Amino acid sequence: MPDGIQKGSVETNRRFTLRWKVMLALSAVFIALGMCVDWSPSQDASLPDTSSFLVILGVLLGCAGLLTATRQ
Repeated sequence: MPDGIQKGSVETNRRFTLRWKVMLALSAVFIALGMCVDWSPSQDASLPDTSSFLVILGVLLGCAGLLTATRQ
C-alpha cells in the first residue's frame, strides 16, 4: 500500500476517534448539567424544562457518538 494512502487512513481514523470521544464527553457534561443544576422554571409554558432538554440532548449526542465509534 502506498504511504500516502496509509497516512490518509491513519489520519481519518484519528479524526473519527477524536470525534466520538468529544461527543461522549459533551454528552456526559450535558447530562450532568441537566441532572445536577437547579434551573429556574421556563418563562414560556410551551418550552420544555431546561434540565429535561439538556438530558435529552446529552442522550442524543451520546448515541451519535457511539454510532460514530461503531462506524470505524
